[in-house]
Amino acid sequence: MITALAAALLGVAAATRLHRWWFSRSWTLAGAALILACMSLHMMLNIQPIEEFVRSSLGAGMPGALKMLLVYGICIGTATVFTDVTSKAGQRTKLIRLHVALSLFTAAVSFVFFFKTPWPANVDNRTFDNEYAFLPGYAEGLILAMAYPFLLCLMVTVVTIVQADRHTVTGRGLLLICPGAAILTAYAALRIGYLVAARYGLMEPTPTPFAISRTLALTGVLLIAAGVLTALAMNWIGARAALKQFSDLRAELLTRWPNAERESNRGSSAAEQVDDRAAELLDALSLEVDHSGMPPGEPLPQPLAVDAITEWLVTGRLPDRLGYNSFFLDPGTTDTMWACMLGNAYRIAHADKREMALEQ
Repeated sequence: MITALAAALLGVAAATRLHRWWFSRSWTLAGAALILACMSLHMMLNIQPIEEFVRSSLGAGMPGALKMLLVYGICIGTATVFTDVTSKAGQRTKLIRLHVALSLFTAAVSFVFFFKTPWPANVDNRTFDNEYAFLPGYAEGLILAMAYPFLLCLMVTVVTIVQADRHTVTGRGLLLICPGAAILTAYAALRIGYLVAARYGLMEPTPTPFAISRTLALTGVLLIAAGVLTALAMNWIGARAALKQFSDLRAELLTRWPNAERESNRGSSAAEQVDDRAAELLDALSLEVDHSGMPPGEPLPQPLAVDAITEWLVTGRLPDRLGYNSFFLDPGTTDTMWACMLGNAYRIAHADKREMALEQ
């Protein structure tokens, strides 16, 4: 039941990323959609009735083969997101093509080794792992199949250790992705190490390594999925919280200057839509300043400028020293940050004004 719910949740998340990618054509969105879709399908294949249906319809070895392909899909998606976020613009496309080529090459070679020996009759995946995976042909195929995922997960682990940061939304998502990638690195290393040792007679075959690796794989995938979904959820929550801070001021200014309202692009994220709402507020505020005939004045420090602008908006009186030069943003302050500062101050001033009116 939990597996089915997780598969459905990941499928919905993949659909939302694909919808946004359709309008923005972002490498990060494409990679995220591929990761989530392949994770969803992989979990669906772990549901017993679905696995049995695939085995009876397409062949005894197909569930395992499809899972292997889906692992490569997750790797390609991870490599795409990783490369898009960390590489320079001029190198991005070349590096993504290199990752895809390496993934496809190792997948093709591993499948050649793996399927040159017929799948044993009446054997499910777990029995195959315990009794056949270390045999010639099968072992080489499985070792090669894990080579690229091992190297990629190791690289992602090293980079996310450096970039994980609880102070940013992306960094907090990496706090979950980092241990997930590390666990998947250990998973791939364990499978490769055991298969090499068992294939070449360095140890006796035993079901223990595969039993451990299955737990590692499930844990790692769930942590990476949780990291991706947590980042998405926190971005949405953060965007809604920012919008709430300046929604009152925006509504007030747009009643005076409705032409400042604009439509967001289709498929834009919650954060991008909030940025558009902040731009509407600042456009309307600029029109209000122009209409007032405000003198240029000397730019005030940002905290003083916020207080003076709020007083002007709430009371209609122009404070001393306030001029339109005080409406420009300081370096490092985004439109949305500026809108939140003004919106918070405006909301507090209005609340104080209402309290004073009630006391009188």
